[in-house]
Amino acid sequence: MSIWGKLFTAMRGGVNEAAESVADSQAMRILDQELRDADTALRKARSDLAGMMATAKRIEKRIEDNRAKEDRDIQNARAAMEAGREDLARGLADRISTGRTELVRDEADLATMQQQQQAMIRTVRETEQRIAAMKREVESVKATASLQRAQKTIASTHAGVNSRMGSAVGSLERIRDRQAQLAARLEAGEELAALENGADLDQQLLEAGISGRTSSADDILAEISGPPVRKALPGK
Repeated sequence: MSIWGKLFTAMRGGVNEAAESVADSQAMRILDQELRDADTALRKARSDLAGMMATAKRIEKRIEDNRAKEDRDIQNARAAMEAGREDLARGLADRISTGRTELVRDEADLATMQQQQQAMIRTVRETEQRIAAMKREVESVKATASLQRAQKTIASTHAGVNSRMGSAVGSLERIRDRQAQLAARLEAGEELAALENGADLDQQLLEAGISGRTSSADDILAEISGPPVRKALPGK
């Protein structure tokens, strides 16, 4: 593969990675929104379930009331028959018949509603469990992503610190080299200056006791206490 082909492949790979990264970030946003929508739907389902349970409670109460009413009507009908009031007993019998028809309908409605209620309770519980599991997965993915970003930052910072430390050590070595070079140049300059004005040679003669006259304190006192020494004039 030519260098241009390799470069194109690398560029295409980078584009794919960038596209996947964008898609992943969008997927997380979409998933968060879907979880929020699921929570909203779940709250609505709970509200509907609560309404259904309230309706079932009302039907149960009506059934209990109708059964109690039927018991009273039966007792009253018997009393009417015993009292020779067949007309009252028949009226009560008609009302008992109508009540029983309503009671059968209410019991059928209640049975159907209770079945739906149980199915809805199971659905709500399963939905709650799935949403909770999905939330845990999302939190785990987000926590892992945050941890990996932190690790990446730490690794990058560590590499930068190592690079800067290496650069600082190199700079320190260069500074020491320059200082050593400067010290050597200063020392060489002093030696050259001494050679130029003869101070170096005089110092060497003085150290050898050849050139120059040195006087100690005793020599100077002897000179002062002795007779004056006349210096010979030139030409004399």
